[in-house]
Amino acid sequence: MKNAKAKSLPVAMYHYINELPGGITVSPERFEEHCRALAAKGWRGVGLDEAEGFLIHGRPLPLGAFLFTFDDGYLDNYLHAMPLLRLHGHRGVVFAVSNRLMPEGPPRVSLEAVIGRQGPRLPEVEVPVTVSAQGFSLRNDVFLNHAEVRLMDGEGTLRLASHAKGHYGVFTGPEFTEFFKPRTRYRTFYRTELDPVFGLPDFPVKAGLAHRAFMPDPALIEAITRLVPQDFDRAAAFFAEPENERELAALVAGFAARMGRYESDAERGARMRREIVGGKEELEGILGRPVLSLCWPWGHYCPEALAIAREAGFRLFFTTREGANPPAAPDAVRRFKAKDKAGGWLTSRAFLYSRPLLGNLYAKLRV
Repeated sequence: MKNAKAKSLPVAMYHYINELPGGITVSPERFEEHCRALAAKGWRGVGLDEAEGFLIHGRPLPLGAFLFTFDDGYLDNYLHAMPLLRLHGHRGVVFAVSNRLMPEGPPRVSLEAVIGRQGPRLPEVEVPVTVSAQGFSLRNDVFLNHAEVRLMDGEGTLRLASHAKGHYGVFTGPEFTEFFKPRTRYRTFYRTELDPVFGLPDFPVKAGLAHRAFMPDPALIEAITRLVPQDFDRAAAFFAEPENERELAALVAGFAARMGRYESDAERGARMRREIVGGKEELEGILGRPVLSLCWPWGHYCPEALAIAREAGFRLFFTTREGANPPAAPDAVRRFKAKDKAGGWLTSRAFLYSRPLLGNLYAKLRV
């Protein structure tokens, strides 16, 4: 068994490593338990180059290989995940949304302090929520900056790959039941390329690289912005008056026959290129090296998006579907969602997804 080779690479999907409880958050203390438990059972988190070698080219990995992935590019990945992975002999990959990475500036915490686990606990990172004057809780995530990205990628424990340019969704149709209002928002990536417009019908939003976009009529947007204030506090005051919302409803009803249109094939292709190619070029410009791996925003894509990504030079594609990952199967890498559960839970999932038949059967039963 000493020289046994992996038949499948289990891939875990993390997001936040901080103190704010949530469905996609793992606390630093729990994450250290995950790292320790895997190492104790003989698992090793592999690096980006090793994962690409196995999944693209079929290069062998030892039994016990495992891949940690972190979506979006949060500063807490640098502050907490990287030093804990390094401490326990693991590596992994961060899928960064390129236009959320902060512009040039010095690292907020030095690499030496992070590695030594002597960096400060930054309150805005540990609990990334602000509260508006009206009492609405608003997600206020802190993302990596360019200097931190280069330090992290160069150090090698956590290297960078693409999560597209903006992680944008698209409106998928004209149906709506309410208006977009100031309210508590715990999600960061609910936006489309269109800047949020208070008072706009709250059209359904889905993954931008998997759907054709519904485009609201510019005249509708202009009319709404003339009526509804567009700063948060004044918009909240506007919607506090029932008469104002009735006036808005009457205005929108006047556009019922011309609410908007669906984008053309050419517009759809151009939008997807902005998202896919733009994200690749921005990240390569920051890192100074080629980027071969793409994690689909929300895990969803369409054949046209895949063709554009391949043409741009991507070779490996990550989804949010669960299952096993045999060698030389780069088109739809499967991942399981990491949870704030005990280390034994994580090692059991690693075992399942390291066995192709068992892992795929388990994933199928969960659908």
